[in-house]
Amino acid sequence: MLSNEGYSTIWNVGATRTYTLPSQVRLLVQDGDTIYIDGGIYSNDATKWIRKNLTFIGLGTGVNRTILRYTGDIPNGKGIFVFENAGTCDNPYLENIEFDGAQVSDADGGNGAGIRFQANNITIKNCRFTNCQNGILEGNGSVTTSNVVIENSEFENNGYQLPNDPVHSGYEHHIYISASADTLIVRNSYFHRPRGQANSLKTRAQRSYILYNLIDEEATGYGSWELNIAQGGLNIIMGNVIIQGPAGANHGIIGYDAATNPLEDFYFINNTIINQYAGNIQYFNIVPSSGINTFKIYNNIFASVSGATNTLYSGNIPGALDAANNVTATNYVTFGFTNPSASDYSLLSTAAGAIDQGTAAGITNTSYSLTPVNMYQSNSAALLPRTTIGGVIDIGAYEYANVSLPVVLNRLQARVQGKSVLCEWQSLQEAGSGHFVVESSADGIHYEEVGRVESAGNSSSSIRYRYLDENPTGFINGNLYYRLKMVDQDGRYTYSNSLLLTFKYESSLKLYPNPVKDHLFVTWMAPSDEKAMISLTDISGRKWYQGEMWIKKGMNRLSIDASPLPVGTYVVGIGGKWNDVASFIKPIQ
Repeated sequence: MLSNEGYSTIWNVGATRTYTLPSQVRLLVQDGDTIYIDGGIYSNDATKWIRKNLTFIGLGTGVNRTILRYTGDIPNGKGIFVFENAGTCDNPYLENIEFDGAQVSDADGGNGAGIRFQANNITIKNCRFTNCQNGILEGNGSVTTSNVVIENSEFENNGYQLPNDPVHSGYEHHIYISASADTLIVRNSYFHRPRGQANSLKTRAQRSYILYNLIDEEATGYGSWELNIAQGGLNIIMGNVIIQGPAGANHGIIGYDAATNPLEDFYFINNTIINQYAGNIQYFNIVPSSGINTFKIYNNIFASVSGATNTLYSGNIPGALDAANNVTATNYVTFGFTNPSASDYSLLSTAAGAIDQGTAAGITNTSYSLTPVNMYQSNSAALLPRTTIGGVIDIGAYEYANVSLPVVLNRLQARVQGKSVLCEWQSLQEAGSGHFVVESSADGIHYEEVGRVESAGNSSSSIRYRYLDENPTGFINGNLYYRLKMVDQDGRYTYSNSLLLTFKYESSLKLYPNPVKDHLFVTWMAPSDEKAMISLTDISGRKWYQGEMWIKKGMNRLSIDASPLPVGTYVVGIGGKWNDVASFIKPIQ
């Protein structure tokens, strides 16, 4: 058997696993390891991680999401997941995990976080932060080059737990990013219902890219600034919907507190800003009287509740102000938005003040394009593509398209046929339809294309389609999701709803003898000639072997020297166009 040197270890955490809490693997993981956390609630378990390049994946879905929930003050004084030391805790990747209830005592600062990050470089995708003093709190004075990426995530009811505490309220936020960050990217995320005078997003980063998000204080949110640019920097804020609610603590939407970063260039492009507070509000409050080199405000909608007194710029208006093709409205309800009560601020045909009224915003001083290419629909869905219709860009976060959907879909069905999946669907009518892309996913989040079917293009009658997925990649027994991507002839597309299949079959992978003393023989049927990944893993997730080999269509056979293996249970995995696993036991001799 080949050595497992150079391969990372996979650790599984869950109620039925060897390790039932994430903290139990803290001292076991090594640099580069992966921690899979089953769906379920993990109560009062906080961890300071001490390794770098770790990957954390929550395996829960739907009502059984992976939730790390804390009740009461966290003893470590920082948060649920803590990455404390630059160099030893760098580069974590976290996906599909919910952080709930992070709180530390007032004596420890009252600023507990779902994730407390003090190292270099972190990526967070499809995570949720709720009921925390801070959703994410980032910062370490010794770090200057960290990159923070936050995508497809949700932040709700974060901030200090008391609305008007004189010491702590207003100092905890959905997200706080310090000057330790060289670059912050926040994209396709949903911020709502802040508490305790929290900012939705406060950044001191040298460069901040805030793109295609929904920031909504909602009816009961008690927040401060929706965006707080605390010390300037290069800020590109584009394609967002930003909503000040009726009950917030601070009646300002974007705050620019200081101009102390090396770069001081502010770009606010194609956003839709809604004020729902029927009083005096400020869209922008600019504190520094000098130092801002660029202040570009293009193609934005500023729409208010009826009866409010709105000030577009308050404080010190920058000498560098460059404003063009912005529209203001005194009643957002009648402006021409699709469904404001559901926070849907896409445009109707009645939004004449926005449709075809924009202008080209050009590029930044660093050559970043200021033409929006996406539109927000949900943090749990892919961004919509944005294509300028009619040659002139629309004002605001959405492009109005006065065309019918390419396909009116009646139904999508999928069913298991042996080791294949048959997808069938029916269109009721088509207008300029290009083709269909069949996509599948093992987790309902990350989809890959499995095939394409050409469409009729134009039809007023129903048409039936089908596609047979003969090799559902990477899937054995469990759940598999399918959806359709319906692409029109101009390249625009929409998605169908997803379908969930439970896929079971009789495995062809055989192991003998089992239990085994020294040599284990492995046989299986392969669907084609291909390169396959062979792995040997124990039940704790440790990889004892992983390597590639060419296999042939039909029956394959290999042997494994099991004599060096300790007593225990092991899993053999075959990965290719068709994946399979089977387990064997190494008994006490």
